[in-house]
Amino acid sequence: MQSLVTNLDEMRRLAAERAASFAALREALEFDESLTDDALDSLVESIAEPIVAAIDCKQCANCCRSLDVCLIPPDIDRLSAGLRIPIEDVITLYADEDLGRVHGEWAVIPAHPCPLLSGNLCSIYAHRPHACRVYPQFTPDFRYNMDDTIEGASHCPIIYNVLTALVERIKAQPPDDL
Repeated sequence: MQSLVTNLDEMRRLAAERAASFAALREALEFDESLTDDALDSLVESIAEPIVAAIDCKQCANCCRSLDVCLIPPDIDRLSAGLRIPIEDVITLYADEDLGRVHGEWAVIPAHPCPLLSGNLCSIYAHRPHACRVYPQFTPDFRYNMDDTIEGASHCPIIYNVLTALVERIKAQPPDDL
């Protein structure tokens, strides 16, 4: 594995420089019928696994500082338990349902940084929302979610490094050999 980019300023700069190659990857994969969705998901997971293991999200927490947190209804119960406040207060204080509709979600915590962030750690980690539990999520349906993934390359070192490795891998081998 090549050295990983974890410095946020460098990652943002490189993500901007590589935006065209990430877009070209998206287009190539969109029309590549020789690589099934399952095979692509498997490839992405094999690339992501060592990168996820090597990068400590608790040293970064940039997603918590820069992204909206999408909520699903079961998150409200978890947040209520973690914050030790009534469900109604969770909805009033944290769940923006109008912005959620804009995102195609039930609700969103729109504050930046996330009001639940304490330093680089979630103050209610065991009760964090589903979106936080799975972020960054590459699969299933990597091909379908590529636009969101590419957008995340300037926010998340894991996403940036996975996309960079995937660009190299796709360039290095013809699709039939993947």
